[in-house]
Amino acid sequence: MGDERAETYLKLRAEAELRRRLRSATDGLVSAADVTASTMDIRWAGEVLRDAGVLAHGTALRIAAELEIALAVRARSDPRWPARRLDWAFRERGQDSPTQAAQRGHHGRAGPMRVVALGRTLPIHDERAPCDLYLMTLVSTPSEAVVTVAQRMHWPADGSSGDLEIGGAGIQHLPFGQLDAVDDQGSRYRLQFSLGDGGADTWRGLIMLSPAPPPQARWLDLVADGTRLIRLDLRPDGPARAAAAAEVTIEQTPGVAPGEHLLAAEAEAIMASAWDIQGPAGDRRLGELVRLLADIGAIAADSEIPSRLAALCERLGLAGHGISAAPAAQLPGRWASVLAQRDAAPVGPYQEIFAPLGTLLPGIEGTRFALSGLTSAAGESYLDLVASGLPGRAGAGPRGWVTGFGWWLRDDTGGWHTAAGNGAARQSLGEAAAFRLRLVPPLVSCPDTLEVAVTGQASRLRAVVPVRREGDNQA
Repeated sequence: MGDERAETYLKLRAEAELRRRLRSATDGLVSAADVTASTMDIRWAGEVLRDAGVLAHGTALRIAAELEIALAVRARSDPRWPARRLDWAFRERGQDSPTQAAQRGHHGRAGPMRVVALGRTLPIHDERAPCDLYLMTLVSTPSEAVVTVAQRMHWPADGSSGDLEIGGAGIQHLPFGQLDAVDDQGSRYRLQFSLGDGGADTWRGLIMLSPAPPPQARWLDLVADGTRLIRLDLRPDGPARAAAAAEVTIEQTPGVAPGEHLLAAEAEAIMASAWDIQGPAGDRRLGELVRLLADIGAIAADSEIPSRLAALCERLGLAGHGISAAPAAQLPGRWASVLAQRDAAPVGPYQEIFAPLGTLLPGIEGTRFALSGLTSAAGESYLDLVASGLPGRAGAGPRGWVTGFGWWLRDDTGGWHTAAGNGAARQSLGEAAAFRLRLVPPLVSCPDTLEVAVTGQASRLRAVVPVRREGDNQA
């Protein structure tokens, strides 16, 4: 189903909403609250169609903006309010506003990326805040470069650093000022930490390099306050290189309706929420979302996924999901694997993992992904990656399309893990972007290999990636 049917549906829905508001208006004037509510409803429907891949993002925004323009000029409010709303609506509609020109972006095809597994550990011997800084993988584009890093604190057992522990792990505990890098040709690079988050003992982030080291650079020395800290080998045949991903396959999935991918993303978001402190949660408009996709033909009339989604909600105790389809008798194997691990208590403590993956996946639907790090600590596991050529549906959305693709990983015991992301764990790198995806459930131990399954709108990629444990890659 193309954009034409989805665009017609959204236009008719917006026109019906306009007529409804005008019929209920007093003295022909619409309240500001009604303008906002109507516009947000059309924006929501447009986001669903956009995330399903059946309507261009700009088209969805334009239709919502046109509705807001039609309502705002009839609004009963402070005169300045319609002016502000009209300014916004003209920008979203793609026309010049009286006060600000519309800003437009675009998504291109995947550009070149260089991936180097580093696998080095920098011990920080500080009396009050000792830690290890794991330098996992360097990913470079023609204009940007980042190193995936993780920090593991080793707080003194005597409690002498209690005042520092309150703030948790983080780069504030590193005992040096400006951090730079120098390559074998003497070129210097300014380094900056970014995309960081963590807990009491572990911090994960990136080191951004400006400019990107050239491909001929053989090594980088990290230098702080004039002292060399560690050398990072960049040679293609260096001792820390990870083997190429094995068993890489890409298959086409032409028979899958576009709405099925969106509902699968909803299911993955629900499963990921089951590991949150507040417990599982679902979209409050889930039933309406399913009906919308069915109305425009984005899911087949005999599709099984609404029934599976209803079964998942009931399995997790999510009442009021609003899906009219009867719950399925069985869940898909991956979903069942995630829930089975939730029900089974892990045997023994979780193993800590700080592994450089250093794997560049083949292109899928115009996008390439570099897998840069696998970390697990304090019962939370994460996959770090860099993407080039992202699709238009990528970004921080309510349905988890952070990379625009669905991500699943299987460990070497056969357990499946879904990967969830959020807008806070995204860093723009010019023509590429770095992401951190949370694995649900977390890994109990470090696998020897990790099966990665990436699903797009019309194709699916599978790769078996070797995992090097921390300490295996020391030069």
